[in-house]
Amino acid sequence: MTSPAGPAPDHSEAATAATPIAFPGVTSGGATTGDTTADITAAIDGARTRASDAERERVVKRLHDAVGEGRLDLSEAEERTAAAYAARFRDELDPLLTDLPGGAAGVEPWSAIWESVVWRGHRLVWGPEAARPTAQHCRAAVAVLVGAVVWVLLCAVVGAVVVAA
Repeated sequence: MTSPAGPAPDHSEAATAATPIAFPGVTSGGATTGDTTADITAAIDGARTRASDAERERVVKRLHDAVGEGRLDLSEAEERTAAAYAARFRDELDPLLTDLPGGAAGVEPWSAIWESVVWRGHRLVWGPEAARPTAQHCRAAVAVLVGAVVWVLLCAVVGAVVVAA
């Protein structure tokens, strides 16, 4: 039936059926295309892990830092940045940083891990509105941790001496 606004919409089951989900390397008929078949099979088998947006951003930040240090020129950094944003798996990010100090992308620096631990402790003490810790907060946390370890060791030695006497 045709109206002045155009043909009437088709509300039959065939027309409203869900559209199939498109996967990379798979055609609409279900056949796989060339080189991405291995990627899909490896991802299904668990041999490769998908890269997160945070991991891609970490790689891009390291590339930008390398440009600032003079280790990469702009054109090479641009190519690597494009490759980082296009990467689907973690192992595709690692080669982008192998020739830079610090090595592979998947390893988070100890300073970032320590900052995260200090920040969580800071939030535990000061509440959820606490800001990220500064370098001074991190140094203070190291001093407190070293002091606590020394105190425990001192108590253990004194306790052993008292018990032995």
